[in-house]
Amino acid sequence: MYFNLKKFINKYFIVISFIGVVSCFAPLFYFSTKFMVNNWAYADALINYSEGFIRRGLLGEILLFIYKLTEVELSKIYSYLYILVTLTNISLFILILKNIDNSKLVFLFLLINPVLLFFPLNDTLGYMRKEMIMLTLMLFHCYICSRFHNNIIDKNKYKKFLYFVIMPGIIVNTLMHDMQLFLIPFHFLLSVNVLNKDLQLFNLKEYFKFQNLNLSLYLITLTPILIFLFYPSDIERLEIIAKKLSVIEPNLWDDPIKYTSNSFFSAVIGESKFMFSVDKMGSYKHLFQYPFLLFISLFSIIFIFKFVLKDNIKIYNNHFLFLSLFPIFLLFFIGRDWGRWLSMICWATVLYYLQFKIKIVGDYFFIFKKKILSNILVLLFAIYYSFFLFLPHCCKDHRTLLGGFYLNVKLAYELAFKNSSHLDKTFRKHGKGYEPN
Repeated sequence: MYFNLKKFINKYFIVISFIGVVSCFAPLFYFSTKFMVNNWAYADALINYSEGFIRRGLLGEILLFIYKLTEVELSKIYSYLYILVTLTNISLFILILKNIDNSKLVFLFLLINPVLLFFPLNDTLGYMRKEMIMLTLMLFHCYICSRFHNNIIDKNKYKKFLYFVIMPGIIVNTLMHDMQLFLIPFHFLLSVNVLNKDLQLFNLKEYFKFQNLNLSLYLITLTPILIFLFYPSDIERLEIIAKKLSVIEPNLWDDPIKYTSNSFFSAVIGESKFMFSVDKMGSYKHLFQYPFLLFISLFSIIFIFKFVLKDNIKIYNNHFLFLSLFPIFLLFFIGRDWGRWLSMICWATVLYYLQFKIKIVGDYFFIFKKKILSNILVLLFAIYYSFFLFLPHCCKDHRTLLGGFYLNVKLAYELAFKNSSHLDKTFRKHGKGYEPN
């Protein structure tokens, strides 16, 4: 019986993993079609080009186009879009992790890691954010690079994906949200590892060599910056956009739309001051909490690839990882959603390692062979970190030691079976307005 079960799990491990993750997201998917789970992100997503070109307006233009074409409720279109994006991200990540499925504990730890796929399940206000669409491109790029490093596709085929998917995808994502600009180094350095891993990054003459011209094309992905300079997001046009949207969504929260008018430098100054202030959000203590969460999250990922899998993976250009993380780290000084930036840093880290060829001989569940105590300690840490450590998307008062995924499992149970009164306090019903919580 035991051996038959083990054989069945090993044979269908990837399928079981996909079904298991989707099942965890199913309550969030369901409630997102009945209620508005993220009022700020919804308003931000509806910024559009009705008053001419404006920063972050592309997604809203797409949503409104589908709305006019189908006459489906606008908020439902928004919800269905993010269900599709999330399912795509789950699929891509499992396909990437397939290379390490022989090490079951490592596979599962990364799969349900609270700063990766399960981040929006730890804090639902981390769901339906535009970086989830940016993450789709990061996952796809890592998947293509992994196929190259595993000799499944050649360099010419990779170039086609680079020209027709990666670079256009970066530009499209930037037009949805300028945060994408901070992720360009991640994509660029993944491409360097494929096209010329010996490139001298800071020697400008290198980029004029014929073999490196493909990398020089990344300059095209910076063109949205020039467009933003010529078409600034002035408050007057944003107020008109918000007024037009109020016809469709009478109680739409317009603060996120107007917030886009803030200049880059004012955001840096304002958010930097916020770091060292004590206000109703309790931001000052976050200077200690978030670095702790970042350290423990990054350390666990680096530990896996640099120590646990060190004999199974060939990693080169380690410094590229830090070069790709530094721009993302700058987001801490621009926006106060520190949990989101923490998540993106961890995503960039794990995907940088997963691009390489990984070959694990044998099939085992635990990390250390013949070290029972070490395995127990690692397993206890993995359970606590994955299910009981709270990693919030932003700056609300919270406990760093206890919280996390298990609380949302409890909440989903109460909402589904006890008709909890917490429902209306947490979410807003579709068609009944999206004022702030």
